[in-house]
Amino acid sequence: MFTIHFKKSVLPALLFLFTFLFSSQAWGQTNSLEGVVYDAQSQEPLAGASVYVPGTNIGTSTSFDGSFKLQLADDIESLTVSFVGYQTKEVTVAQDLEIYLEPSVNLEEVLIQGVRAEVNDPVAQSTIQRREIEQKYNGEQPVFLLEELTPAIFSYSESGTRLANYGGMRLRGIAQERINMTLNGVPLNDMIDHGVFFSNFTDISNSFESMQVQRGVGTSSNGVASYAGSVNFESVNIEDRAQGGQVELGMGSFDTYRMNTSLSSGMIDDKWSFYGSYSRILSDGYRYNTSTDASSFFFSGGYFGEKDMIKINAFNASSKNGLGYSAVAESDLEADPRTNYLNENDKDDFGQRLVQLQHTHIFSDQFKTNASLYYGGSGGDYLYTYADSDTTLAQINYPLYNDHYGLMVNGFWENESWNLSSGIHGYIFDRVNEESFAPDFENPYYYETSDKKEFSWFGKAEWNRDKLTLFADLQIRTATLSIQPDYSYIGIAPEGDLVKDWTFINPKIGASYTFSRNVTAYASAGRMGREPTRIDIFGGFSLGAANYDQARADSFAPEYVNDYEAGVKLTYQKLAFNANYFFMDFQDEIAPIGEVLAFGVQKRRNIPDSYRTGVELEWNYLPIDLLSLKGNLIYMQSEIESFTTGVGDTYTNKTPILSPEWIVNQEVQVRPVERFTVALSGKYVSESYLELTNNPDLTLPSYFVLDASAAYELDHVALRLELNNLADEPYYSSGSPVSGEPGYLVNAGLNFFLTASLRF
Repeated sequence: MFTIHFKKSVLPALLFLFTFLFSSQAWGQTNSLEGVVYDAQSQEPLAGASVYVPGTNIGTSTSFDGSFKLQLADDIESLTVSFVGYQTKEVTVAQDLEIYLEPSVNLEEVLIQGVRAEVNDPVAQSTIQRREIEQKYNGEQPVFLLEELTPAIFSYSESGTRLANYGGMRLRGIAQERINMTLNGVPLNDMIDHGVFFSNFTDISNSFESMQVQRGVGTSSNGVASYAGSVNFESVNIEDRAQGGQVELGMGSFDTYRMNTSLSSGMIDDKWSFYGSYSRILSDGYRYNTSTDASSFFFSGGYFGEKDMIKINAFNASSKNGLGYSAVAESDLEADPRTNYLNENDKDDFGQRLVQLQHTHIFSDQFKTNASLYYGGSGGDYLYTYADSDTTLAQINYPLYNDHYGLMVNGFWENESWNLSSGIHGYIFDRVNEESFAPDFENPYYYETSDKKEFSWFGKAEWNRDKLTLFADLQIRTATLSIQPDYSYIGIAPEGDLVKDWTFINPKIGASYTFSRNVTAYASAGRMGREPTRIDIFGGFSLGAANYDQARADSFAPEYVNDYEAGVKLTYQKLAFNANYFFMDFQDEIAPIGEVLAFGVQKRRNIPDSYRTGVELEWNYLPIDLLSLKGNLIYMQSEIESFTTGVGDTYTNKTPILSPEWIVNQEVQVRPVERFTVALSGKYVSESYLELTNNPDLTLPSYFVLDASAAYELDHVALRLELNNLADEPYYSSGSPVSGEPGYLVNAGLNFFLTASLRF
């Protein structure tokens, strides 16, 4: 029923390569080196700092007590130690190292201060450093990577490979268009429909320095509301990056191939630094007709003066995907799990680009500013094939194009007791939506334009005294959406633009208290408002005679959430443990109801009262040096108090769709010998509903997935093999009702991916 797509020549080659590398571990004489990394001012140990030999794969991260251990060749004389928020330091190799890092005046890191939460901020957060990204990353989209590394996330893949093509995630059961996403503070969301399509800029995570997930309303961020949470990506740090490069080659099931090359200049004349990366991914996909052909280019370059930095970040990417957005009825999946209802000619050809010009100035040790001017854009074709009246096939193209221009300016002031910051952000977002019949794509029968303008201001204040930190954050957002309807398509005389105005005042307060070096507790309360999307306002993807009056009548309200969070962080020599409790109280929640509009997007409506509450846990336990137990979980209860269907039926005390009670991740990692690591990881997601009446026959079944990996690192060469879904059972991670029975998006059975990298 299912073939893993190993070619006969692949397995012997893999076994030979691993045997060769494993047996070669004795190349050269090595010494064991141990040390501890501290904050130079507080004298506290730094957990998660990177300790590595520049230009090689040799490195590690410090444990919870700041300690590390490395096996080094005799000829290694120095190490580099880095940590976000601290100055990178080069140290001479010696026994029993004690390394003290100074808090950073790194010019690049000022760029993310406006959207990042600090370690002791009263926010439910997870920050993933570059070393951890490198250990897991194989070219997959960020949503699949975040699912492995942070709590409360589960994702879906339209191709079933969980690597390429379209995919998305839900945070605390809330869909991706209600999650704020930024790169260096620049919004990545579509400002009108609020989505982020990572398939448009594939393999971008290879150019990330770090990622931070804030769950709940979090701290202020730019762009669409941080409603379910926010994800901030930091691009690669070029100020401290050594000269050199890397080539990565990957291959896997379903004729999947990946190539990524990157090159860094290092600092030139102590003032200039440049970085570039190019990637290509090809895959047939697991489901029929879900192939991917994607490429991307990322560039970063900058001037670094004593007090000023001028930096350009840019990417340009394109993808061609076979489409698989339609859920497939369970009965059809039982007959063939690779079933895809969409025609083989249903494809997209899309591109996305971003250019960001940044300037940072340090006026003094206490005051610094940064400003960013940016342009983003995307566009392409999206084809749909259908049976015409005479049973012949016809095709419609649904292209869209957008241009996004923005400016943000932030200032930061701090002394021993206070950290103050404030900033403004404004943008103009222009959009064109078309529909046209093949082959006359140049003359659309539907043509609609829209634009959105937004201005926001934030102010943050943090007061520190001994062990107590008090935090306050206020954001004010004003947005105007103007839609220019196609009145000839609607069939009425022009009545002017549809104009929607919103103003949101979003306050947050919180406190944290450090009881000892090992124990910190926090609590916070915040409110966030979010405007409806264009699809919500229309009740569909285009504006016609049937929905015009509804769209003009302001019948769709904004949604609001009052978010309460409290947690504790425990850090010991062998154990790190975080626990967070949350209660999210919604008013007029914009919730999906199970009915599919088109392209797999469900219809949404305002629900007067609903809530989500639960507990999130993260842990990392090192019982012995060669073994680590790492994981996270969420237990959540979600309820809609009352809602009325379109035909007048009223339901009470129902669970929102695709909101499981349990999401559990656990990984066991063993290092039997130096530089060789084996890991076994499992993910469990409990049952959830596919529609709001909670019909027990229309559910997404619970699933448990077991994966394994093995990695070996030499000085300049690394090899990693992943075996996914060891049970070889296709499973479902998203869906919707299809003709009265449950419909699903399926994930592949047993499959593999091998990555080899060379650093120079």
